[in-house]
Amino acid sequence: MIRIETYIAQHLTHLVKNCWYLEVPAHLSQPYYEDILPDGHHEIIFHLPPYTGKRKFSDTEWIEEPAAFIAGQTLTSYTLELMPGARLYGIRFYPHTLAAFLKMPVPDPLSGITPLSDILPAGNFMDCITDHPQTTFRHFERLLTGMIAGLQPPSGTYDYVHAAVREIMLHKGNISVDQLLHRTGVSAKYLDSLFKKQVGLTPKAVSNIIRFNHFVSWQKAHPEENYTAGGYETGYYDQSHLIRTFRQYTQQSPKAYFNSETWINNVFVNI
Repeated sequence: MIRIETYIAQHLTHLVKNCWYLEVPAHLSQPYYEDILPDGHHEIIFHLPPYTGKRKFSDTEWIEEPAAFIAGQTLTSYTLELMPGARLYGIRFYPHTLAAFLKMPVPDPLSGITPLSDILPAGNFMDCITDHPQTTFRHFERLLTGMIAGLQPPSGTYDYVHAAVREIMLHKGNISVDQLLHRTGVSAKYLDSLFKKQVGLTPKAVSNIIRFNHFVSWQKAHPEENYTAGGYETGYYDQSHLIRTFRQYTQQSPKAYFNSETWINNVFVNI
């Protein structure tokens, strides 16, 4: 139902994970709703006129998303509303690379929304957008390449976070904080401080979110298997722990989630 295209900018793979385009069919008779999972990554997202989107957490009213904004970290899912015909572009960063790109600590509002114009000139990005996703992706790549060329090399503190995030992603979240400290050679307090500035979450929180997304991805790929099998394959050896974790991130049971429409999550838990 939902059309999604992705693009890997080959010269920017050290900072940008991918660019994407999303389109909701115009023929739908009502808005499209999906509960978006926390995934540990930052994005810059653009809504093409005339539509924007809305999001709602379990304890908030509907929040309208700006036309261009930075999507930050969230610790629970939120319901996304997109109108029929809605079109969006996004630039997806690794958990820690947006801070290096912005040359500042990552913004951390509770809603996960920071208007792009509060941080960067949005017009340069909007000028890249065309009706053709692949053309727009190449425009984004050229713009980002030019912006990154003007950046100072990352500080040594970036290397600690980079090494830890690399290990978290390599092990799909199944790595302890003690193991991360051993890999980086710094104290727990110091690594926590660096992560909060560059990622917006602690190393443990990032690991837990990445492992949770790995479970969702594995279970979607193996619908014939039960949750015990999925938990075992992804590091949840106690099913009660798995169920608690699932409810923590989604406010619903695994059965309810996997029986719902998840066109967007199906793509983004894998990229």
